[in-house]
Amino acid sequence: MDFDDFLDPYRPLADEVQVLRALFDETEPERLIGQLTPCLRNLFEDYLERHLNQPPSEQERYVGQFLEHAKRLSSIPPTLAELDRAPVLHGWCAALLGSTPFLLGKATRHPLLRQGARTRTSPFFQIAPDHAWARTWNRYYALSGYTPDLLFKLQADGVIAPDVQLIRLDRSSLH
Repeated sequence: MDFDDFLDPYRPLADEVQVLRALFDETEPERLIGQLTPCLRNLFEDYLERHLNQPPSEQERYVGQFLEHAKRLSSIPPTLAELDRAPVLHGWCAALLGSTPFLLGKATRHPLLRQGARTRTSPFFQIAPDHAWARTWNRYYALSGYTPDLLFKLQADGVIAPDVQLIRLDRSSLH
């Protein structure tokens, strides 16, 4: 999958989730699970374990709930309170590895990382650079300082694999 395959780079997983949600009523859950991209498959397994505390043997029962959860992640913007509590991603860019869109940058106010740690986020579901926020699988981020060259610097340093691609966002809308 290439970033050009996304109909909307600001909501890169929304189209796939929408198609799978439409198929859900007509397709056996086990068959639908087999149609998940590696990105969504990994998130589904995480959803079962962390969010529902269910073993993989119960997965067919929860496909619809997962797709509804993913749909919400792709469509609901943060409240001001959520953004006030969100970690900040500085000098960030959006990237793609296989079917997985993610963000790179330096995090501050992150609940698990040291202050200023360089990080790769969990897959992102929506991003609104003009409003300075993004929603990943795990949390909202406040965004500061769009830096698309970060990916190329990290690739040159050998920190990020050469097959990771930049997801280009419209620079005219970025502040």
